[in-house]
Amino acid sequence: MSEQKRTNVYVAGSGRISGGIYDTVTVAGSGRIEGDVDAYLIKTAGACRIEGDVKTKELKTAGACRVLGDVRAERMKTVGSCTVEGDVYAEQIHVAGTQAVECSVKAKEITSAGSLTVAEDVEAEKFLSRGRFEVGGLLSAEEIKIELGSGKVTEIGGTRIEVRRRGRALGGEGREPRVHIHLERGSEGLLESLFEGLGQIGEEVERAVSESLGQALGWARGSGYLEAETIEGDEIFLENTKARAVRGKKVQIGEGCEIESVEYSESLEIAPGAQVKEQKRV
Repeated sequence: MSEQKRTNVYVAGSGRISGGIYDTVTVAGSGRIEGDVDAYLIKTAGACRIEGDVKTKELKTAGACRVLGDVRAERMKTVGSCTVEGDVYAEQIHVAGTQAVECSVKAKEITSAGSLTVAEDVEAEKFLSRGRFEVGGLLSAEEIKIELGSGKVTEIGGTRIEVRRRGRALGGEGREPRVHIHLERGSEGLLESLFEGLGQIGEEVERAVSESLGQALGWARGSGYLEAETIEGDEIFLENTKARAVRGKKVQIGEGCEIESVEYSESLEIAPGAQVKEQKRV
């Protein structure tokens, strides 16, 4: 049985469409999708409300978008504000604005240069944040790299965990960004510039986005803290972190940390001025 023929649908100004199976869905202005939608590409700019589940290769949102159900996507890119009331399942998630998920997130790679809020758990292979984030449950990933705007999470579990103050490079000190985001270009130019940047996979791109947004929001270099109940991994490096318990094989507690207890099996380094109430080799 052949696949249903997919068509393109476009909402300009104010309008609504029925849920269904499409090739490309474009909403420019104020639009509403009534029901579940399955499309190769969904693009929104302005205000969009999707009253159902989303299945797509790429969900690309700018302005304000709200999804009342779950999102299943290969790629999810957020510029502006996007709220998902259900769960998110994706290969790649890129945030350069404000992304909220009221349930849980499962993804291969999450890169955030803006604000990410998840009410429940986050599970990924790679998690990279250069803005602010809040996770209500467990943040679990093989590789976790955080350059602090601010962060709050109940538990962190990973193989390699790295938390640094803003302005400290994550594995690339001294590199200049190859992509430049110009805030003075106006909303349309900025939107296109951000989307183009987010379409290129690379840390230089995400740093350029992060620095532009950081300047706009007034984030100071070196500011911001990570707050967590427990942090557990094989290799852990922390700065500006407040935690009840840290457990790992190789643990480095850097400047600005306030840790109640550290358990380690191989090595422990504590920077001058860092506060560790209790340490134990296990």
